[in-house]
Amino acid sequence: MIREASSSPFTRLACAALLVAATTTAIAQDTAPASKPGANGFLTGLRGFEAFHEPLGQPIYFESPFNDTGLRALYLKHNFSDQSTLQGGDVTIYALQARVAITDRLAIIATKDGYSELESGIIQDEGWNDLAAGFKYVAIADAKENFVVTPGIRYMAEQGHRGILQGGVDEVSPFVSVGKGWDRLHALANVTLRLPLDGDDGNTVGHWDLHFDYDVNPGSDTVFAPLLELHGVHYLDDGASALNVGGLDYTNLGSTPAESMVAWAGIGARVEIQKRFEIGACYEFALTDPDDDIMDTRITIDFIARW
Repeated sequence: MIREASSSPFTRLACAALLVAATTTAIAQDTAPASKPGANGFLTGLRGFEAFHEPLGQPIYFESPFNDTGLRALYLKHNFSDQSTLQGGDVTIYALQARVAITDRLAIIATKDGYSELESGIIQDEGWNDLAAGFKYVAIADAKENFVVTPGIRYMAEQGHRGILQGGVDEVSPFVSVGKGWDRLHALANVTLRLPLDGDDGNTVGHWDLHFDYDVNPGSDTVFAPLLELHGVHYLDDGASALNVGGLDYTNLGSTPAESMVAWAGIGARVEIQKRFEIGACYEFALTDPDDDIMDTRITIDFIARW
């Protein structure tokens, strides 16, 4: 089976290098005019997509296809099933993401950091999370058709606290994000491949995400948009650990998950103020059996401030 095959660190690095090379080539060949009002999009990023809203759930790996500069404060309360291997409890996460537009199409992204308080039935500890950063590049931007495609890549360093199940393995994660709008309705999608640099210490994991929102009062200074999201995680191989659950989007355990797929949904809303600030809240719940892995329910709240 695919999950039993463990690719070498060289293969994983080669895959990441190919994506970096392709994206760098696209940057070098880009001759599109710079966005306004910035001279070349520095800090202002790519304009013309202000009607869209940011994704909310799975915030580490569901990267926005848009390019702007801003900070995103995050609060997550994630609950484990009482019948799962972790025997119930929860993890509370506080984090701050940052994104900086270098040109109208190229951005540096810092997507994982922060502090976690883990209170499961078998583990009680708190500490700092791993750090992850990378870049993304808007490859296709058609404001007339409300369509954008953005590939990118991030690197996660394993320096987090082991007592909260962080710090297990270095990881690279190439991704592609897409956005499409139809008047008041907006859709976002993302696919991500997480490649641990040590196949024993980490699992190869695939992610997919879908986001839909609808503007109730477009054109107002304060826009309200209810949203629906779907998320999926696929454990594509096994690590060296006999632990029978995976790390979902929280960590990479290098385990042997009992089930290869976990899916969940989220229902919530965003409020956007003068196109510069966004507040979001979402309740997420498992679509697959919550006893089989670590996804039961989750509350995600964020606040975004843009340049």
